[in-house]
Amino acid sequence: MANFHIIETGYFWADGGAMFGPIPKKYWHKRYPSNHNNMCLMAMRCLFIETDRHKILVDCGAGDKQLNKLKFYQPHNLKDLRAEIGKIGYSPDEVTDVVLTHLHFDHCGGGTVFNGKQEVVPAFPRATYWLSRAQWDNYRKPMLYEAASFFQENIEPVFEAGQLRLTESEQPLCENVTLKLYDGHTPGQIVLFFENEGEKIVFPADVVPTSAHLPLSWLSAYDNNAALAMEEKKRFLDEAKAQNATLIFFHDAYSQMEKMMPSPHQNNR
Repeated sequence: MANFHIIETGYFWADGGAMFGPIPKKYWHKRYPSNHNNMCLMAMRCLFIETDRHKILVDCGAGDKQLNKLKFYQPHNLKDLRAEIGKIGYSPDEVTDVVLTHLHFDHCGGGTVFNGKQEVVPAFPRATYWLSRAQWDNYRKPMLYEAASFFQENIEPVFEAGQLRLTESEQPLCENVTLKLYDGHTPGQIVLFFENEGEKIVFPADVVPTSAHLPLSWLSAYDNNAALAMEEKKRFLDEAKAQNATLIFFHDAYSQMEKMMPSPHQNNR
């Protein structure tokens, strides 16, 4: 059996045209609001899973190490991730696993912190940090399109501490928790599937960043391979619907979760 908690780590603003890529504003603004500057409010929503033997954190938000570099996005209402986990009842030392869906700064920045000597160290010193090998290789030799989304201090201290574990294909993390890989947004993004009292719960991260992105053709300009992202999104949605899974959205500032239902057709508008 697994129990889960949603952790809100803060918000930032992203350009609506970037978030919805090929979709004209006349369509997307009806599903997701924007301000007078065409900026959309984005959440950084993490997941904490308790099992008998594992305490699993899925994604870490942006943290606070790079705020000067992220001024365009105006990060705000930021929460101390370790303090939020403390409210659930656990110390950083008790976290056994940290799943990094991918290494874009808004998903992994909180995975490392400054210590008292102003050195950057893993935020969870006894945890295994899970990442796909494809994402690691892409980070080490990034495509120009997404190179600015990676910061070395978000992952190198984890590697240097010997806490990084690379997965190359779908695999279980523990009983009822499975890691699956999807390309398109970025190589080898991890999507976590788990079962809670018979219900399937999925954390799709940027495969489906908001509920507004559920229609198949609603992609993001941040997807580094749009054609592949659409194919992988279809593969993901087909499985999620077949399992009647509940999706937890990382970026949706207005909707935390939505249950998928089987349907014979995928609505593209």
